[in-house]
Amino acid sequence: MRLLFVLDQWPELSETFVVNELQALRRLGHEVRVQAAQPAAHRNPEAPGDVGVHVLAQDDRATGLRDLLWLVRHRPLACARDLARRRRWGREEWARPLRALAPAARRIVEHGDEHLHAHFAAGAALDAMRLAALTGRTFSVTAHAYDIFLTPTNLHEKLRCADAVFSGCDYNVDYLRRTVPEANLHKIVMGVDVSAFERSAPLPQGRRVLAIGRLVEKKGFDVLIDALALLPDVTLRIVGDGPLRAQLQAQAARCDGRVELLGSRAPAQVRAELEGADVLAMPCVVARNGDRDSMPVVVKEAMAMGLLVVAGDEVGLPECVMAPWGLLAPPGDAPALAAQLRAALALDPREREVAGAAGRAWVEAYTDVDGETARMAAVLERLPRRPMH
Repeated sequence: MRLLFVLDQWPELSETFVVNELQALRRLGHEVRVQAAQPAAHRNPEAPGDVGVHVLAQDDRATGLRDLLWLVRHRPLACARDLARRRRWGREEWARPLRALAPAARRIVEHGDEHLHAHFAAGAALDAMRLAALTGRTFSVTAHAYDIFLTPTNLHEKLRCADAVFSGCDYNVDYLRRTVPEANLHKIVMGVDVSAFERSAPLPQGRRVLAIGRLVEKKGFDVLIDALALLPDVTLRIVGDGPLRAQLQAQAARCDGRVELLGSRAPAQVRAELEGADVLAMPCVVARNGDRDSMPVVVKEAMAMGLLVVAGDEVGLPECVMAPWGLLAPPGDAPALAAQLRAALALDPREREVAGAAGRAWVEAYTDVDGETARMAAVLERLPRRPMH
């Protein structure tokens, strides 16, 4: 297939799963281009450099007007329908002018892209839905977390109109089946390239806890720091950045230097942090505004590295964090989280090694990126193709 990834930004450092899926599709023999609304603010240095990329924000006004005339001439009824619907979409989110989409539509037609796939049911999904209607292509959406639970803008229409909808855990899929029963919905886990997470040394058998994620409420890192205060012989390193950095830094100052906030790190540096850790903590909660995670990819990466995982008993985490490699604590409960961290760190070296090996085997069996992407591609290949215009 000739596929076009429709994204809000590319290549975003925190969205390694998009790069992984794109590369897996290419290994399957599919051709993949990228359309991004804008360049990523924090670039992933491991993103492939040989992918064709079109950035909407970089089209000048003259190009937009020229291609809009081309689009109106070739697809007048589709353009009229898009203009009629734009006001309705605009009640919930910004809908870019048709002139701004016209260069992308022309490229789709002239390049011969057969299918459009959007990650996140947000602005990218609206762009993909509109471009599919303008060009007569099929389109699909992978819905993740904030786009489902925090800002579900035009969510019902996007998922109902999509030829296929994917999400990465039963927690999400069950919710979406209740919310948009008409959607052609499939569970496709955001997979891990297990070969990229091979250990180069045995587990360190120390007392270091690692947490990775954006510094936002739903990650529960404030609860984690409170839990660490109850474990005076344990250290904590947090990889990531975000709006709560100053608050968490002040909270960490009360832990006698045992908590380090490291900021954002490139994928290779994240792998190095996983190599040196004893336990990954992912104490997710449902934020007060309803925002939440689904099944964070870093949990599966840690399991591939043979790490024990201690997580909040929330969202899709119980689907992958299970005995013997995982322990769950009630979300938001710092003493219970501390108790589970203490239990994980108390295991003797042999028990940790056996448990970690079981976790890696589970990742290989159920969340391998090539296997999950092949399942996704099979769904797309079965879609009835619309007449090409």
